[in-house]
Amino acid sequence: MKNFKKFAILGFSTFIMLFLACSSEDGETGPQGPQGEQGIQGEPGANGNANIIASEWLNITFSPILGNTISATLIDNRITTELIENSVFLLYGRSNATTPQSLISIPLTEPNLGVSLYYVLDASRNQIEILGVYFAGATPIPNIIDQVRFVIIPANMGSTSLENLDYEDIISQLEWN
Repeated sequence: MKNFKKFAILGFSTFIMLFLACSSEDGETGPQGPQGEQGIQGEPGANGNANIIASEWLNITFSPILGNTISATLIDNRITTELIENSVFLLYGRSNATTPQSLISIPLTEPNLGVSLYYVLDASRNQIEILGVYFAGATPIPNIIDQVRFVIIPANMGSTSLENLDYEDIISQLEWN
């Protein structure tokens, strides 16, 4: 029984010393450990821009059609029903007559010039019709734009958000040069 008391007192004393020796404060951070082994290489992913279609800058010429309305037509076999139903279609215009050259996003309403520009996609004819409507009293400007470029973004582009972006923003997000 004496031995039990000695071991009990010794055990209890050891427990109390260990408990009192603990501190809630952390010590200094130790040195960085060695780098672990490199994991296996995964399969390469698909290019996120692989399905985007962008035309070159295409020349257009407007012709008057009704009173204060002008029209220019582009025919391109990439303008299909599937495109119209399942993609985002963006249209940009520019004029080679202006220096520096400025880009516009269509549709556009420009009160200072007194014109609105719109476009209509016609899959049955594989065409884009660009319409300019001059406000009453505005002086029509021949070929207010003389080149256009379209960008087609398929619906399967995932998380890329292209809402409310101008031409430079889209070029930047899609990493085009």
